[in-house]
Amino acid sequence: MRVLHVAESIKGGCGTYLDQVVPQQMQADPGATIRVIVPDAHVDQLKRVPPAQIVPFAGSRSLGAFADLARTVRREVTTFRPDVVHLHSTFAGLIGRPLLAVGGKRPRVIYCAHGWAFDMDRSGWKLKAVALAERALARFADRIVAISDYERQRGLDIGIAPARIVRVWNGLADQALPPPPPVPGRPRRLLFIGRLDRQKGYDVLIDAIAPLAGEVELRVVGASVVGDGGVVRDGGSSPALPGHVTALGWQGPDRIAQELAWADLVVVPSRWEGFGLVALEAMRAGRAVVATHVGGLPEVVADGETGRLVAPDDVDALRAVLMAITDDELVRMGRAGRERFERFFTIERTVEGLDAAYRAGA
Repeated sequence: MRVLHVAESIKGGCGTYLDQVVPQQMQADPGATIRVIVPDAHVDQLKRVPPAQIVPFAGSRSLGAFADLARTVRREVTTFRPDVVHLHSTFAGLIGRPLLAVGGKRPRVIYCAHGWAFDMDRSGWKLKAVALAERALARFADRIVAISDYERQRGLDIGIAPARIVRVWNGLADQALPPPPPVPGRPRRLLFIGRLDRQKGYDVLIDAIAPLAGEVELRVVGASVVGDGGVVRDGGSSPALPGHVTALGWQGPDRIAQELAWADLVVVPSRWEGFGLVALEAMRAGRAVVATHVGGLPEVVADGETGRLVAPDDVDALRAVLMAITDDELVRMGRAGRERFERFFTIERTVEGLDAAYRAGA
C-alpha cells in the first residue's frame, strides 16, 4: 500500500503521532511505501522517519503557505500515486479534502482532526462556522478517524454519518521503563509538556503552584508556537514564572524521556483536548498523571487509578490535588498507568486500527 500523510503543522502532538505511526506502518507492512508532507520548519520533529520519506513545503500559516501545501499535495498525488492520503488536523483537512475530490480516479481519503477545532475556547459564531465546515467536508473523506470516543461523539453531534467516522485511539511505541521516582524527603517534582497556549492550561498550572515554593518543583517542556498567541490571560499577558519553575523550551524525545524519569507526577491542565498524548507518554513511563476532566482525557487517565482528574480552570482544585496525592499513591498510580498503556495504547493497536480504516469499504 502507498500512503501519503499530509500535515499543515506538526509542532506538538501531531508531530509525535506521525513520528510514531509512520515507522510502525513500515514495520507492520514491509511492502508499504510511505511519504509525509510537512512544513519545512518542522522537519526536525520527525526523528524516526527516514529523510527520504519526508516531503517539505514552505509552511508558515499564511495564504502563500496554504497554496504551496495544495501544490505539493497535487504534485505528490500525481507522481507518487498513493492508494491512501491521510490528512492530519484542521487546515490539512480544509485544503486537502476538496482538492482531492476534483478529477477522475482519486486515492482513498482519510481525515483526522486530532481534536475538533469547533471544541476550542472561542466565540460561538466561529464554533458554529467551523462545525458547519467540518460537516460539509465530511462527505469528501472515505473515513474520518477520531482519536477518542469523545471526539467521535462530537463528530456525530454535528451531523457526520456514523458509518463514516471511526475511533482509533492514539498509541506509542514502547520504551524502557525508568525506575519509580524516589519521592520522599524533597519537594514534589512536577512536569508539564506541551505548547504554551491557552488550550494547554499552562497559566492555570502556574497559578496553582505559585504559592508552593519549597513544596514542589515544576519543569516545563514546550514553548509558544508562532501564530497561536502564546500563553495569555484574559488581559493578554503571559504569567510570570516563580523561582521554583524551570522553563526548558522545546525538547526532543530523548530529553523528554529524561524529564519523565526525573518527575514524580505529570500535569495536563488542558482547557480542551481531543485525546491527551502527553498523559499517555507519562503512563508509558510509569508516572502518575493529574489532568483535567475534558475531551478524551478521561479515556486515557483512569481517575483514582492511574491519576486524578480535576475540573478545567480551577486553580484551587488543581493545587489541592497536586498536594493531596501521597507518595505511595504516586508509585501505585504510575504502575497502574503503565499497565493501562500496555493494555490499550500501544502503537501496534493504533496502526492496526488505521489499516482497517484505510481498507474499509475499498
